[in-house]
Amino acid sequence: AALAAGCSSEASPASEVDAASPATSSIAILSSNENPFGPSKLAVTAMKGELVNINRYSNDLTTAFGEKVAAMEGVSPDQVIVTNGSTPILALFAEWAAEQDGKLLTSAATYEAVPRVAERYGAEVIYTPLSADMGYDLDAMAARMGPDIATVYICNPNNPTGTVVDPVKLKAFTEEASKTATVFIDEAYLEMADDYDTSSMKSLVGEGKNVIVCRTFSKLYAMAGQRLGYAIAPADLVTTMRRSGHLSSVNHLGLVAGMASLDDTAFFDEMRLKTQKGRAKLVAMATDLGRPIAPNPQGSFIFMDVGMDHKAFAEAMLARNVRVVGRTWPGYDNWTRLSVGLDSELAACHAAAKEVLQKV
Repeated sequence: AALAAGCSSEASPASEVDAASPATSSIAILSSNENPFGPSKLAVTAMKGELVNINRYSNDLTTAFGEKVAAMEGVSPDQVIVTNGSTPILALFAEWAAEQDGKLLTSAATYEAVPRVAERYGAEVIYTPLSADMGYDLDAMAARMGPDIATVYICNPNNPTGTVVDPVKLKAFTEEASKTATVFIDEAYLEMADDYDTSSMKSLVGEGKNVIVCRTFSKLYAMAGQRLGYAIAPADLVTTMRRSGHLSSVNHLGLVAGMASLDDTAFFDEMRLKTQKGRAKLVAMATDLGRPIAPNPQGSFIFMDVGMDHKAFAEAMLARNVRVVGRTWPGYDNWTRLSVGLDSELAACHAAAKEVLQKV
């Protein structure tokens, strides 16, 4: 069965240009939407203290983590599913969507894992075009809703564009669409958005709407290698996912690190600030290079028109020890996504891009 990598880009697709990559220590990595600043010190300490217990399955820890999430998100524990990163949740939803008597509705130029995997399972996917400002066109999606649409996938902030949907419009759309379809909102990058606290659709789950909200610890919490994610959803759908046979015991150290990270509010605030500053530097770089970007990015990346084939750009950048995304999204072959990195990595990217794009 195919696996979804999710809005969070948790696994770098094989099509990215990395076969001839220099040693990791010598390359600036701006391709994977990882948090370059590292995890919470409290999380690291907690993991070290738990090393002697990794011989045990993590069932009790999973329950404790799920209860902590439920309290935080305003739902009951039976509405929480905890997995090894968000990948299993996205894959399960894609497979489940393909089993429904109806089509999956989403947008063009969004994270392709859910629609791609759903198609591999035999689902028909309807793609609406991006809006003029390169965001989800909720009006177009609402116009396409009907009895033939069983599921909806929205990534907010969107990957690769980084755009966010107006929360008032998104809530109105989700409330209406969820009357006839299951709406999946992937909020992998929402903590990094300027208005993250008012933009989540988690309240709709608590109100009993037919809505799923998914999160990952791979991004702001800097745990891409520890694999922890969760979704909040209707209890019956959580039960269905748990009985699928595709889930296993959740990563022991990831759970410990996740609980410590949730308690580290200072770390949360610090990561938001560092990510936003890095994002601003990427925007400034694009301005200096004279290249258009998707406006008002709110994730940990920008989406930039490089004015040349994306693969050729990625190869030229890699030759200069900078790794960027080497794959494309349909209709955007001259665009690439650039992730926040350390200051030294951003400087290396800027210098390399200036060389590569000087003749564009």
